[in-house]
Amino acid sequence: MTAMTAGSLIDGFRLEEKLYQGGMAELWRVTRADISFPIIMKVPRLDYGDDPAAIVGFELEQMILPTLAGAHVPRFVAAGDFAAQPYIVMEFIAGVSLRARLDAAPLPLDEITEVGARVAAALHDLHRQDVIHLDVKPSSIIFRPSGEAVLIDFGLAHHNRLPDLLAEEFRLPMGTGPYISPEQIRGIRNDVRSDIFALGVTLYYLATGERPFGNPSTVRALRRRLYRDPVPPRALRAGFPPWLQEIILHCLEVAPAARYSSAGQVALDLQYPAQVALTARAARTTSDGLFTRAGRWWRALGAQPAVNLPVAEHL
Repeated sequence: MTAMTAGSLIDGFRLEEKLYQGGMAELWRVTRADISFPIIMKVPRLDYGDDPAAIVGFELEQMILPTLAGAHVPRFVAAGDFAAQPYIVMEFIAGVSLRARLDAAPLPLDEITEVGARVAAALHDLHRQDVIHLDVKPSSIIFRPSGEAVLIDFGLAHHNRLPDLLAEEFRLPMGTGPYISPEQIRGIRNDVRSDIFALGVTLYYLATGERPFGNPSTVRALRRRLYRDPVPPRALRAGFPPWLQEIILHCLEVAPAARYSSAGQVALDLQYPAQVALTARAARTTSDGLFTRAGRWWRALGAQPAVNLPVAEHL
């Protein structure tokens, strides 16, 4: 393994500056003489290799990122083999993460709809390329100076035409606690509506300043979203428009079949609110009653985890 210090060379890439160091990876600003646009190198921290899921996730990202194209993902440049020095070199997105806006929530309604439409358009483009992100959250969304939402961090993603290494190796639900979908808890990783659910969680937080399902830290706590629905935004924010509540709660339906079928539909509804078809969701001011929750709870019994295991914290 090459020493990770400023000035080091890895396969022709010069390490210029460490931008970030986390428990699982480092990000370095790098340069190479033949590349004119800004690039970064992502390097897994193998000294923290007691988490095999992190290593498999890095391998998965190495497989998926080269298949993607367009303004809504970082441009792939190169990857390094685990036998020598594992890394991914990609375009550096000189923009602002949506994470930076969380402290200001609840946000103005026009900002919520604009941000939501851009993220939904990015997800729609990703899904058209046969990829489901499965870890959509504010810290995995960056906005280019030109305005497009860019999705990053594909370590939990599923590609419909590539082996799903995480599904083959692990049986526990993977994702970030507040954003993980009910079907992910059941081990289903091939449904685009999981990303729509995570988008709904994000919109809910931007609209209310609250997470619709709290911040669960165990699988058992995650299971509650198999039968509990969130407090409607109108109960938390005075004057909240029915059409926006309709969109958010439509994204957050427990059953995938009851959600939007595509992120493109979410983007259109956010852009053209006058065309949103209102249902009982739009007028709701309380969560579902005990009888409805009891029915969901009974149907969810098969997803009972064997032990009380931890899940990832939110970012």
